[in-house]
Amino acid sequence: PIRQRGYHEQMGRFPPSDPTRSLMYFQVGEREVGAWNARSFCDAVVVPWVSDNHNVLGTSPEPYVSKPLRRTRLERDMTGLRNKDEWASLFNFFASLDDSGPTELNAAFVRCLKSVARRLAGQLFRYPIPMRVSLAWLLHALKTFLGKQSGGLRPLVVTVAMMRMLGEGFSLFSYVASQGVNEADSLSGAPGDVTCYDGDDIVLVVEVKDKELELPDVKNSTRKAREHSGNLSNLLFATPGVRSKDRDLIRESIETAWASGLNIHQADIIDLAAAAFVLLGEEWRPKILAEIGRELDARGDYTHRRAWYEILSSHDSATDRPDAVGRRWTQYHPSRGVGHHGGHSGMPTASATR
Repeated sequence: PIRQRGYHEQMGRFPPSDPTRSLMYFQVGEREVGAWNARSFCDAVVVPWVSDNHNVLGTSPEPYVSKPLRRTRLERDMTGLRNKDEWASLFNFFASLDDSGPTELNAAFVRCLKSVARRLAGQLFRYPIPMRVSLAWLLHALKTFLGKQSGGLRPLVVTVAMMRMLGEGFSLFSYVASQGVNEADSLSGAPGDVTCYDGDDIVLVVEVKDKELELPDVKNSTRKAREHSGNLSNLLFATPGVRSKDRDLIRESIETAWASGLNIHQADIIDLAAAAFVLLGEEWRPKILAEIGRELDARGDYTHRRAWYEILSSHDSATDRPDAVGRRWTQYHPSRGVGHHGGHSGMPTASATR
């Protein structure tokens, strides 16, 4: 249900019986008839309600500060904006109701709530976690999931889940903390995207990228590690590779960092999974599938949650057999033989690279 207290507080501030208030306004203008601060109302009422209801309308904590809404009112001509057809539809919807009475407005509000309810119903599902999963199928699922662009969210989610499995399975970490995809390290106080602890001590910091590792990435993360008060000694870049033109300079940076006490490594998350789940027992494969689902649920992005659900739903126990390892593995590592889960890239031993 909508938070009643906040709802009534805001409705007391903006009486629903006020016939001069227009649906077209985002914020108060200069003595414009019908203007009211709809953005503040939505921040106080809609945002908390969305958060309480599985982020059904999105995950942004401040959706009403975006550029399209930094204007006084909704206009028919929203020049310079993306998704012009959607803005035009929104304008037409509100324009048709702007002069309506309470009965028509209440009916429209109920229709909107029903639409949200249908959307919410589609977002509530359980991930179908197989009881048994071969290593080949696990790697296939991860590769498929990471194959779509996500602004860094998917590799971050998989890395967090992977670190939790490694920490628990090998007794390496007591807990693993992570931050949002676009959250600045300097604001959160975190030394990296993922931080692995043993008690109060930081064991490992992971920087997650959905692109090849570049020299500026190494320099920036090395600086953060040195400036952090946690006495960091291990930094891992979870990236799909190393930029070839930066390889020599990255090697030099890694050697310099190693000499000062900071171990820097780089690994493809698929390679890391392949190696780790050879050593971990079979029961850990379904566990990481479930952990990825929980991490996605915590972040609340329906598109990526649904994608993971579809991947898991595609599992067929009748065809998922260990003898598929060679075929599946060479599909995305054609130069490697069965059981070969890593390689040397010419970087120093302080770096675990593809």
